[in-house]
Amino acid sequence: MTAIGLFEAKTKLSEICERVATKGVAVVLTRRGKPLVRIEPLQSPSGGRKSVWDRRADYEKKHGPLTEAFDLPTKEKQSWRNPLDH
Repeated sequence: MTAIGLFEAKTKLSEICERVATKGVAVVLTRRGKPLVRIEPLQSPSGGRKSVWDRRADYEKKHGPLTEAFDLPTKEKQSWRNPLDH
């Protein structure tokens, strides 16, 4: 993760955002050397975002089944459009 000073980020915000979006790597903005905020991509560089069901399946493959009583809502087709997706 890259750290960039707030003053430099002000002058290069477009470049920073483009780099974060294309490379998929978060950038930390600092003020006087101390972390202030993080800019991170909305989706991974490989393409789409994973659903909560896919994330749970990935977690269970890696760590085993969840032991807590936790049920996901039924998986339905998304009927609304996310305004951030193009």
